[in-house]
Amino acid sequence: MNQRLVAGLALLLLMASGAAAFEDELKAYHQALARVCIAGVTRELERLYQAALRAVEAAQSAGQIPRSFAGVRSPERAYLDCFQGR
Repeated sequence: MNQRLVAGLALLLLMASGAAAFEDELKAYHQALARVCIAGVTRELERLYQAALRAVEAAQSAGQIPRSFAGVRSPERAYLDCFQGR
């Protein structure tokens, strides 16, 4: 195979795997965040938040998501939102 074609395919696969990792990390965090009003801010939620932050930053650096993406809401902010307006 042509070396450029092989390099291009390798880059494409690397980008696709990064996008999947970004989506997986964000999904796991959002699923855990759904329980923040009941469980509060837990160590597991903090761990998932940090992993989601790293994945978003990596995806932004790779150009997989736009810089205008609002980012990941902190668990503390989400917890405080549980009690707003009560």
